[in-house]
Amino acid sequence: MTRHDGFHSPKALCLGRRAMAVACAAGMTLSLSACSLTLGLPTSGPVQRMAQVSKGEHRVFIDPQGPQADATAEEIVRGFISSLPAGPQTDGFKVARQFLTAEAAAKWKPDAKVGIYTGEPSIQTAGAAAEEAAGSKDTIQVNMSFSNVGQVNSHGIYSVAGNSGTVSEAFTVRSVDGQWRIDKLPDGIFIGESDFQQVFRQVQLYQLSNSGNTLVPDTRWFGWRQWRTLAVRELLDGAAPWMGNAVRSVSAGKVTLSMDSVPSTGGRIDVKLSNAAATLPSGDRSMLVRQIRLTLGDGNDDYDLHIVDDSGLDLSDADSHVTLAVEQPNRHLYTLANKSLVSITSQNLVKVGETDGAVNARALVFSSRGGGAVLRADGNVECIDSSVRSCGIMFAGVDATWITTGLDREVWMVPSGGRTLFVGDAGNIERVAELPTPWSGERVRAMAISPEGSRIVAAVEDGDSSELVMTGIRRDSDGTAVGISPHYVVLSHVAGINAVTFYNDTTIVYSVADSPSGHQQSAPGPEETQTLPNGTVAVTSAQINQTQSLIALDDSGNVRYARGSLSSSWRVLDLQTSAIASGE
Repeated sequence: MTRHDGFHSPKALCLGRRAMAVACAAGMTLSLSACSLTLGLPTSGPVQRMAQVSKGEHRVFIDPQGPQADATAEEIVRGFISSLPAGPQTDGFKVARQFLTAEAAAKWKPDAKVGIYTGEPSIQTAGAAAEEAAGSKDTIQVNMSFSNVGQVNSHGIYSVAGNSGTVSEAFTVRSVDGQWRIDKLPDGIFIGESDFQQVFRQVQLYQLSNSGNTLVPDTRWFGWRQWRTLAVRELLDGAAPWMGNAVRSVSAGKVTLSMDSVPSTGGRIDVKLSNAAATLPSGDRSMLVRQIRLTLGDGNDDYDLHIVDDSGLDLSDADSHVTLAVEQPNRHLYTLANKSLVSITSQNLVKVGETDGAVNARALVFSSRGGGAVLRADGNVECIDSSVRSCGIMFAGVDATWITTGLDREVWMVPSGGRTLFVGDAGNIERVAELPTPWSGERVRAMAISPEGSRIVAAVEDGDSSELVMTGIRRDSDGTAVGISPHYVVLSHVAGINAVTFYNDTTIVYSVADSPSGHQQSAPGPEETQTLPNGTVAVTSAQINQTQSLIALDDSGNVRYARGSLSSSWRVLDLQTSAIASGE
């Protein structure tokens, strides 16, 4: 990622009643002398390596029991379902197979998929409960129905459930030596959402962007028991389909794991690859080792990794000269009120400049390095430079419903109507690209670009249906956006999403109109409730007091922030605000 300079000698101004109101709300005390202080921003805004969230093994271990003597057919199915969480966590489905006939145990493929449900599943014998009790049948059917949340496929890729969410599955149970055992069952496993969080691990496969300039996280979900093995195997196999041509594979499917495990012993992780690794061009081989290192290190490279191929060739240091790392820009918060654009890095407000287009503005894009744009009340997108002076109307005056920041000086725009997106350059308003989108929805209510610039999340509506989708952005070697992946993944069916942001490189947060709460998720992954201020109309993330923070703007113009954690309490930061943005 490119490293950018920050403000150059910003002019600190006393902001009058607006700043006083914020200071009172935040419990601060201002003196007259405070207005004479120089409240400057840092003179540089370097890209910072992300502090990775620890994925330590702080989880509950499940110790299931095998089938009880003389258990009914329903009890056998219930016991089987209860035993499943231990499979991907510890026992490799050893106990679960005890509930099956020998034939079923040999044929069953538990790794085919993971169905995730909420609440308790309904498990009932199909019709002949009385006959079973009388012992008049050797084979009966037991049905299970549950409220489906989502599914993880055999590659560890999560997909959200459809709107109906109800799933039914059938189990054929047969009497074997007087004991009921499951004889026919669907492949895969079924697990409650709370158990899923305990026994499955979120893993980022770091894919190489099409431009070759950055790494793109590809979120997968693997059982704790074999997560390293599965992660390397899937990384070698290629990216998730929704990423499309936004990323490229250096392995191209040629390199495979030559062992069935990736062991970790005494702090050292050992990976053995097929001999095809040595046949890759040296640059691709180095990049592949770098991808494996960052994937197994949760984005960090400071650990003992030993990689060899079948011939014994040591590849461990092949990436020693590769500088690509998992990083996130150090972005500041900017707010817009009346005609004033203000920078906030702590609880100090610094006026950057004024623009007439800011009055009742609907959205803002800005960075100290390259300026940005304002979505005016009349639907026009007005370019502003780094001093907040107008530099013309962007996108040839096409009416816009939303704008958001991209890489460098990019301004992404949603036109009113149509199924395309526009990408403009705040440094050159004549430079515009129109990119077709893969989704079928007629209206994009909100969107956000990921920190590395290779993914886009959009809230799409089509009649009565709503979807939050994510897809890839294809960039050329200069980093210019030249296309959008033809595929996408659905993240949510929640209706009324009115704002969305990347909190970091893997977690998105979105607000819902007329709702007291929003949602967060490791995309793609299960949704979780996210506390947001009432009436939230815009969300972004930025550094406040040098700490990553979630920022929310409500419909009364109040700006609040949750600092350091998505579960932190909300504090007032600014008032009388019409738009917010984060930028370098």
